[in-house]
Amino acid sequence: MIRELLVLLVWTVVLFVLMLAPVPSITREVAGFGHWDKLAHFGLFAVTGLVSAYSAKPLGHLRNRILFGLLFSGALALVTEGAQHFVANRGGSFLDFMADLAGLSLALLLYALWKLR
Repeated sequence: MIRELLVLLVWTVVLFVLMLAPVPSITREVAGFGHWDKLAHFGLFAVTGLVSAYSAKPLGHLRNRILFGLLFSGALALVTEGAQHFVANRGGSFLDFMADLAGLSLALLLYALWKLR
C-alpha cells in the first residue's frame, strides 16, 4: 500500500511541475499540426489515470479503482488548469481540460478492459 501511494505522490509532483512550469510563449506547428499542447495534455493525463488506478489497489474492486482514477485525475486536471492562470506565459483553457479528460478516460477504459480480459 505504501508503494502505491508513493508512486501516486511522485507522479502528482511531476505532473504539477510539468503543468505549472513557465514555458516560452512560442508555439510551433510541425507537419501542419499545431495542437501539440493538446496531445501533451492527453498523454500526461492518460498516465495520471493509469497511475491513480494502480495506486488505488487497496480499494479492492476494479470499479472502485476506476472511480478513484476518474475523480482524482479529474480533480487534478481542474486544479492544474485553474492554477495555470497564475503562471507566466501559461493559461488554463477549456480545451486543455477536455484533452486531460479524454486522455484519462481512454487510459482508464483500456486499463479496465485489460484487467477484465
